[in-house]
Amino acid sequence: MIGGAGDDSYYVYEVGDIVSENANEGIDLVYSSVSYTLSGNLENLTLTGSSNIDGTGNNFNNYITGNSGNNILDGQSGNDTLVGGAGNDTYIIDSLGDVIIELRNQGIDTVMASVTYTMNSSTLENLILTGTNSINGTGNFSSNLLIGNSGNNILDGSYGNDTLDGGLGMDTLKGGFDNDTYMVDTVDDVIIENLGEGTDTVNASFSYTLGSNLENLTLTGTNNLNGTGNSLNNVITGNSGNNILRGNAGNDTLLGGNGTDELWGGQGNDSLTGGEGRDYFIFGGVANFGELGVDSVADFSKGTDLILLSHTVFNALTMSNNIVASEFTTITADSSTELSLAGGSSAFLVYNTTTGNLFYNSDGAIAGLGNGGQFAILNNKPLLDVNDLSFTDFA
Repeated sequence: MIGGAGDDSYYVYEVGDIVSENANEGIDLVYSSVSYTLSGNLENLTLTGSSNIDGTGNNFNNYITGNSGNNILDGQSGNDTLVGGAGNDTYIIDSLGDVIIELRNQGIDTVMASVTYTMNSSTLENLILTGTNSINGTGNFSSNLLIGNSGNNILDGSYGNDTLDGGLGMDTLKGGFDNDTYMVDTVDDVIIENLGEGTDTVNASFSYTLGSNLENLTLTGTNNLNGTGNSLNNVITGNSGNNILRGNAGNDTLLGGNGTDELWGGQGNDSLTGGEGRDYFIFGGVANFGELGVDSVADFSKGTDLILLSHTVFNALTMSNNIVASEFTTITADSSTELSLAGGSSAFLVYNTTTGNLFYNSDGAIAGLGNGGQFAILNNKPLLDVNDLSFTDFA
């Protein structure tokens, strides 16, 4: 097809159709029902029908319009205008002058940009940075997926429940407002989250400590990793490896996974679940007993799991490799009488088989619990004996 002078329209139905246009012969438009790449001297392309086909420009400033299918629109060089239409469309952006037009409720759309890019329109959902240059990506009011390239990227989710994945490189991730998810795979990644910006989750493939204003941590992969919380009420989830999970301050939830895990609730009233494998529920890591809360142990497995106590915190106990048998006892009482029975015992550790409550009776036979008190509740109420407790090697 040869249009000649004037503003011509070409209709393409087969991949083998050829359009020939000379320079300075008007502003021309190709309508195509198949994937099509504009040849030289053609300006605009409109995809027709409903098939999933693609449209590619040339070195002009092209205007490329998709159909109702899932299209890949690539303007190539030049300052191009890409109009997706209905369907889940992908836009290839390689110039700061490229413009995307997407209306509401027209699918889940992805921008693949080799330049720094901001998704100004809330009708765009996903942004993937391409190439190796250190470029940046910014989201909008929608819930975005932002993925970096192999360079050092700054990803800013702005508003919405965003997922930010820096990829390779030393990346800075800013979730902004609402509940964001961060994917980190190197210690060089930096997360910036301000106060009052939602409940946020870090997915880490290496040992990780939550920074300020971050609430939740999930360890990924199969390596033996550690996860550490902050002063907030954290949810820390292990992977299938052997994990050490520390809640620190706050009322934390620690979920161990399938490996041999160590769960340190720390300060606050924590919820501890060991999961599969042999697990250690550790009470310590604080200056004194008064800093401990009452931790809930969801799934203690007698004969497999262990409760480990700190010598520093439980300092009334005899210093030895194991708990002295006479310093542990069990009682059978309802919740209205267990405190008086535990406080009147000569043992320093008292477990109520009826309620699952575990007490530290720091002054022994003297009435009351002294400087001690309840420090754990075992939800499944196993029949503990002295062999289910021991000392931790740590303070």
